[in-house]
Amino acid sequence: MLIIDVRTPQEYAQGHLEGAILIEYQNIVDEIIDYVDDKETPIGLYCAAGARSGIAAFMLAQHGYTHAINLGAYEDLLQQYPKASV
Repeated sequence: MLIIDVRTPQEYAQGHLEGAILIEYQNIVDEIIDYVDDKETPIGLYCAAGARSGIAAFMLAQHGYTHAINLGAYEDLLQQYPKASV
């Protein structure tokens, strides 16, 4: 699964999941093509609280990405995967 952090560059610099790619949520549709060739690729998105990643997942779905899911909040993900922080 491709993991995308849709927060700001400043938020990303303060910590992100290991291997996560930074694409701000408002740029997701334009920039996802740099990382995904197949619209059926599993994509997990997260942000600070889950709202921006929800918007990004919706935008991707509207553009035919069939497996884009909102993973929710960064801090919650750290609780589940404590070794994932960078």
